[in-house]
Amino acid sequence: MGEAEEQTQEMLRISDVIALAMVSRKTIYNAINSGRLRYQLVTVDNRQVRMFLAEDVFHAFPKASRTMTHEQEVQSLREEVASLKFALAELQKAVEAMDPTGLYEMTSVKSPTPKSTDKR
Repeated sequence: MGEAEEQTQEMLRISDVIALAMVSRKTIYNAINSGRLRYQLVTVDNRQVRMFLAEDVFHAFPKASRTMTHEQEVQSLREEVASLKFALAELQKAVEAMDPTGLYEMTSVKSPTPKSTDKR
C-alpha cells in the first residue's frame, strides 16, 4: 500500500482498536511493544496520541471483526447522503431544463390507476 493511500484511510484511536479487535488495552500495548501492531504518533490538542490503521489492526489481530466501526458506518452514510443530494439536484436541473415554465412537479411514484373501459 502506498504512502498516499495510507493517508486517505481513517486512523483509529486506541479505544477504537479495543472495540474493533475486542481485546484489552494491555493486549494492545503488548502487541505494540512486541512490534506486532504498528502505530503513528499524531498531535491532537498539543499531545502525542497513538493512532492505528485498520489494516494494521487486522494484521495484528486476525480474529478481529472486519465489520465497520460505528464511526466508519456514520461516515459512509454521510457520503451516501451527500451523493444522493447531488443526484437529486442534478435531476431537478434536468427537469427544469425540460420544462422551464415549471408545469411539472417531482412527486413520489404512485401505482397507476386503472383506466375505465368504455363498454357500449
